[in-house]
Amino acid sequence: MKSLLCFFILLINMVCQPSEAGKWSGEKHWIGTYHFSARNRDGMKTSFDIQIIRLDNITIKYMSDEDRPEIYKNIRSKFVTKDKISIPFSPKDKEMGIIYVEKLDNEFYISGSPIYFINPGSDDLPLKKVK
Repeated sequence: MKSLLCFFILLINMVCQPSEAGKWSGEKHWIGTYHFSARNRDGMKTSFDIQIIRLDNITIKYMSDEDRPEIYKNIRSKFVTKDKISIPFSPKDKEMGIIYVEKLDNEFYISGSPIYFINPGSDDLPLKKVK
């Protein structure tokens, strides 16, 4: 009887545990397609196309003038705060492979080491929500 009761309590805890994506409500505000592009001091253009289907299903297309586009699929984001998510798109690149998307009112901003490398001196830049 005790084992059945323990199993029941464990099952309830697992089912009622909030997921990371649903930790803060408002996932629908993040869903959409985003675009960012900028030129660094040498004039090289870098851009990101980000498609957020769900907070645990993100596709990123990273493009640079000198390289072929890189596509990263099925990425899971994590909440930093209720208005900011981290997207680790390239684990092999450590800090250079993580971008942050932040929502302030109705505007979105992109930040992270790759963005800072493109535009030193600025922690974040506007991110255009296409749809």
